[in-house]
Amino acid sequence: MRRFIVSLAALALLGLAGCATGAGTGASPSTPGPGATSAGTSPGRTPNTSPLPEGQYRVRYGWAVPSKSVTVDNPVSIPSDPSAIPLPHLVEIHTGDHANERPGYGRISFYFEGGFPGYKFRYTDKVLTQGGGEPVPLEGNSFLEIVFNPAQAHDNDGKSTIRFASNKRIGFTNLKSYGFAGDFEGYLAYGLGIAVKPGSDQVLPIRIGELRRGDIYIVAVDVQVG
Repeated sequence: MRRFIVSLAALALLGLAGCATGAGTGASPSTPGPGATSAGTSPGRTPNTSPLPEGQYRVRYGWAVPSKSVTVDNPVSIPSDPSAIPLPHLVEIHTGDHANERPGYGRISFYFEGGFPGYKFRYTDKVLTQGGGEPVPLEGNSFLEIVFNPAQAHDNDGKSTIRFASNKRIGFTNLKSYGFAGDFEGYLAYGLGIAVKPGSDQVLPIRIGELRRGDIYIVAVDVQVG
């Protein structure tokens, strides 16, 4: 019954996707290389107009402040095999410190199988769990919410598909933590805890990019060092 509901959600949301690119330490270029492309850098909605070649890094949202919700779309295909997991599913979470780059940043990368999901993201006063509305415990005093859709982090038997996840206490210069915020009916949500100067109204720019390596689709979220 659960898979039937998720499959219906997948059909209803076919073609939508939220982006954020990923790559843990060493998994993608620190900055866009010669083959990198940009598919939209301003708030609003950024559609995916072309497939991403193997090994190429693509910026989907470039060094800006998402004070309002931003949606990134990716085309999603429903697998023909009825036993397959119907949606892009999360398999790994990696973090990497690039504070010595110009500009410096901390990165969290979400590794998916089954394609790039769609997603939306924004700064918020607090990150709440999907459905329950409970605050997600995060270290820091500035918070970024990212919701992948359609996506999931469980298989058809309800078991987690995540094989590896970095420590939730990240502890970089500004990127301090991350937390799970929900996995239900095609929506997979996480929150990031970011540290800015106490009492400051500073909001740090972020960048989101994508990288494909074989059957792994990486969404990487970079938080600029303030």
